[in-house]
Amino acid sequence: MDAVSLRERSKERRYRAILLAGMRLFAEQGYEATTVAQIAREAEVSTRSVSAYFPTKLHIATASSAAAAHRLMGAFSSWGPGSSLVDLVDRWLRDEPSFVPDEEWRTRAAMLQRNPVLHGAGTDETAPLAAAAATAIADELDVDPDDPAVHVVLGIISGVVLRFELMTGYDRESGDALVLVRAALSGALTALRRVREDR
Repeated sequence: MDAVSLRERSKERRYRAILLAGMRLFAEQGYEATTVAQIAREAEVSTRSVSAYFPTKLHIATASSAAAAHRLMGAFSSWGPGSSLVDLVDRWLRDEPSFVPDEEWRTRAAMLQRNPVLHGAGTDETAPLAAAAATAIADELDVDPDDPAVHVVLGIISGVVLRFELMTGYDRESGDALVLVRAALSGALTALRRVREDR
């Protein structure tokens, strides 16, 4: 294995050690009570290393969710004519667990449950994701992106994503929850179309 590969693997190990240490401490003692120095000790790195990988404590707390948001944004960005919003969200929900190791999933869920202040905490992906999603929703409903119906569906999807991340006991083999999500989103879109037609 070449030196570059070794360096990259070493950097990835440190990154993940800091990420998991931070989320674990946020889950155990709370976001506000946790310091960068404590995270460094837990991850067995220096505080300088923590800052090199994560500019702020909030970046540690939101890194896993930000990565998920980035993948969802990619799905919305690939939106094309004839695409189904329900299929897009369903596919993302089914694929997402394959990108998140079990330990990270459980720790992230525990952290979010302990710290409601982190629910919906903004990341660099928030605004672009909202814009990409609004465009897809507007196309699906055949309305302008600033139509109130778009904001209603955005709220539904945001709620689904948060509840999905909070599921500590998520069963990757079971599609029961996803069937319910699909039905709820389909029903909301149908109802919104009907309201517009009745105007």
